[in-house]
Amino acid sequence: MPKIEVNENLFFNLLGKKYDFDTLEKKLTFAKAELDEKPDMSQPENERVIKIELNDTNRPDLWSTGGVTRQLRIHEGAKRSNYSSFLSKKDSIKDCANRVITVDPEMKNIRPYMVSFVISGKPIDDPMLKDIIQTQEKLCWNFGRKRRSISMGVYRMADIKWPCHYKAVDPDKTSFVPLQCEQPMTCRQILTEHPKGKDFGWIIKDLPKFPLLTDDTDEVLSMAPVINSATLGAVQVGDKDLMVELTGDNMENLMLSANIVACDFFDAGYEILPVKVVHPYETALGKEVVAPFYFQPSTKTTLAAINKKLGCDLTKDEVLDALARMDNDVSAKDFDASEKTASYLKANKNDVEFVLNPPPYRNDFLHEVDIIEDVMIGVGLDNFKPVRPSDFTVGQLSDVTLFSRKAKEIMVGLGYQEMIFNYLGSKRDYIDRMCVSSENVIEISNPMSENYQFVRPSIIASLLRAESQAGQAVFPHKIFEIGKVAFLDSSENTGTKTIQSLGFMTACNNANFNSLASEVSTLLYLLDHKYDVKEVEDPRFIPGRQAAIMLNGKQVGVFGEVHPQVLENWGIIVPCVAGEIDIESLMPKEKPHSKSAEKTKNESKPAGNVSPAETDPAAYFNSHIELLVAKIEKVETNPQGDKLYVETMDDGSGTPRIIQSGLRPYLKEEELLGKHVIIAANLAPRKMKGVESRGMLLACDYTEDGKEKVELLTAPWAAPGTVISLEGSEPCEKPAKIDIDKFCKVSYKIENHNFMIAGKKALAAGKEITTEKADNCDVE
Repeated sequence: MPKIEVNENLFFNLLGKKYDFDTLEKKLTFAKAELDEKPDMSQPENERVIKIELNDTNRPDLWSTGGVTRQLRIHEGAKRSNYSSFLSKKDSIKDCANRVITVDPEMKNIRPYMVSFVISGKPIDDPMLKDIIQTQEKLCWNFGRKRRSISMGVYRMADIKWPCHYKAVDPDKTSFVPLQCEQPMTCRQILTEHPKGKDFGWIIKDLPKFPLLTDDTDEVLSMAPVINSATLGAVQVGDKDLMVELTGDNMENLMLSANIVACDFFDAGYEILPVKVVHPYETALGKEVVAPFYFQPSTKTTLAAINKKLGCDLTKDEVLDALARMDNDVSAKDFDASEKTASYLKANKNDVEFVLNPPPYRNDFLHEVDIIEDVMIGVGLDNFKPVRPSDFTVGQLSDVTLFSRKAKEIMVGLGYQEMIFNYLGSKRDYIDRMCVSSENVIEISNPMSENYQFVRPSIIASLLRAESQAGQAVFPHKIFEIGKVAFLDSSENTGTKTIQSLGFMTACNNANFNSLASEVSTLLYLLDHKYDVKEVEDPRFIPGRQAAIMLNGKQVGVFGEVHPQVLENWGIIVPCVAGEIDIESLMPKEKPHSKSAEKTKNESKPAGNVSPAETDPAAYFNSHIELLVAKIEKVETNPQGDKLYVETMDDGSGTPRIIQSGLRPYLKEEELLGKHVIIAANLAPRKMKGVESRGMLLACDYTEDGKEKVELLTAPWAAPGTVISLEGSEPCEKPAKIDIDKFCKVSYKIENHNFMIAGKKALAAGKEITTEKADNCDVE
């Protein structure tokens, strides 16, 4: 986690009050931080340093003295800053006077984006200058991936002649005097001879041209992202006006960083002057970008969701106060009865919708849960009283875990040592070094680091990574891991598939295909499987020295001699053989069963652990599961899913409901349009193939003329929003959301063409729901 060092005087001056360190340690929890080390009290007060550790990598705004003190100050109820004096918005761009930077078109494929602004006002003192440097390093090292994605430069404004120019230059023909030097050096020389060039030159060394920022007289400010010049880039204590620029490859991250630094300085009493950067190509925020700039979207949640997640009973005013203490702008709106069904209003009395607009220095609100976390911190963890759990369950190991343990015992018996690896890694490790295609590899959309950008599609890369670091250990090296791998799979509703996999590898001078084949044979024999092998072409292995493991005609694994190119990519100098098997495909399809075992199980089952679904399924349905009538108003196909329809429905709430179903192979669009169908309304939303589905259609299978067909459950007489009830039962308050496991605890069947739930007839507006063709079958 990031750590910062803050000057004690500067910290308490920005805070506006002074705490003893025991109090400060408690207060820091409101900034998601903790006191790492108290200052050395033997030092002069103006030189003492407080060390603080931050506990959240999603809040780069807290990685500075100004960020932490702002959070503590506002949480205490201090007046919030008004950033509107310098902050541009989409429909309100601030005047930049002559402060303009032009970008060379060649920069598009080098280091494409830049933002900039000016700090003006009182002279910079030594603690503030040190804090500028620290903020620069923390943002660029952690958030900016060691300056690859974000770098920041600070310059002496007084000597800059506007406009400035961000351009691509020949590294061998362009020279300037870099910071901490007295003689000019070419851009290429700086990479090999200057300390900063040695540290960060790797980012640009292979580019055909290097980035250079100059003023209008061609005086160099910096060579981003490596080093400032010794003239305009040499900021000193006492400088009054400073220009700040940030360059990188992601415009929104650059702008967020600029907003963070600008807000910190504004809170410290400085004036912020905007700068316009003119790009000849599009960025995520347009071609002409004025910074600082507010670009954050709003996020929504409800009072019911907040109280459910936090397990409390906060009021609307308490939520508004908590979010204001986290420096958020929030509006609240009471739901009207016309906007929700009667069943919703009954379960969520006096519900309120909150719309949150985050401060300009934050961009971490991706989901309503992020708002709820801010409510929790704003209220204060000490204000949540512990509650004893009221639900009790009997835990047991899953079947795949038990089977995996058996496989582990066999691998250990074969002389292998178990390893444990991360599930996330880099493109270089999982794809490039393995010489495989990235076509089916899952990529994280917003990674904090390129080292954790992809979900591993195979364990073999992890094993080779371990071997690349173990060259000094005594051979042979025999290692394995049983763990999760994941990959894209269009046949799955979610578009991805995760399986339990066994990966194994041997490294030694005589490692060969035949020895590994005998171990695979032993493993599968002890797991009670007969298998076949067939030739396969896997680029990770040597052609002709590899085989696919076939079980009942299906490939469940692969093994072979690792290709020399793969070994070279990892820097491994000894032969290696490796393999991988899908553990789940080896599991028995049915559990061993015997009457004596079942009798023992039933006799030993504690009466107190019987679930309500087993004792009174109808009561469980009434209190947990919400089925509604909904009218299908629009049907579209999901281009990413071969079997998926995207149906837009009227469920009586006034807000269209989106549900996805795998009905494309069975029903045409016109057979769905206008139908009053039955939906599971309070299932937790689930994203499938890029579209969030909020519920499930109920249907049943039947066979006609030898073909499998599907019949929807419908109630054409019932209005959208009608609640499905059980004959002789009254519905009661239900939870807002349930998972599919809870939904499936009750039986749903068609008996004598009647829709039966928990053995009772299902009614819509008092009338029985029946099928036309399907009978004596399950409802899914």
